[in-house]
Amino acid sequence: MTKPRSPAQWHGYPFVWAWYVSIASFDAAFIENRCQEAKAEEAPADAVYKTGPRNTPPNRWITLEQLSEDHRDRVRDYGNALLHWEQELTARRNRPAVQPLRAQQPTATPTVPTPADPREH
Repeated sequence: MTKPRSPAQWHGYPFVWAWYVSIASFDAAFIENRCQEAKAEEAPADAVYKTGPRNTPPNRWITLEQLSEDHRDRVRDYGNALLHWEQELTARRNRPAVQPLRAQQPTATPTVPTPADPREH
């Protein structure tokens, strides 16, 4: 499976990346170029691939909902996994590296006097 090195490689179009992986494309640069094309053309957020000039309709972005059920489920699952990975990376980056210490508040438990040691007298 062709995995992106970072979320930046799919340029906001994880389903385009997922589509090309689902049809066994192993060239990450090719897949990234398709994602860049989707971004440049402001394709729909759920775009999957663009039809060719000889297809009907020509040069149009196909979305998730237009895929057959089998392809749609696989592409959606992988695309959502990519989005989840991106969210986890963002959360990890935003989390402080070291947790700050919290000052402990004194407890309000009453102290019990200790009996005097009989040897002290």
